[in-house]
Amino acid sequence: MTPLSTLLERAEAIYLTHGTGSARYLLDRIETAIREGAPAQQICELDHLLQLIEYRDRTLALYGNR
Repeated sequence: MTPLSTLLERAEAIYLTHGTGSARYLLDRIETAIREGAPAQQICELDHLLQLIEYRDRTLALYGNR
């Protein structure tokens, strides 16, 4: 299992690279990984990254950029 600190760093990098399209980017990567038969651990890690990005989006929508 990938440590949370590493997942947070990767999620931040994805968000900085793809901005508001980060969730769509990760969904596309998950779909591709499933189609290509990637290991379950890789798909779970992508899903965890997606959850972090979605949490960030919900938090920013709720509280704004303070």
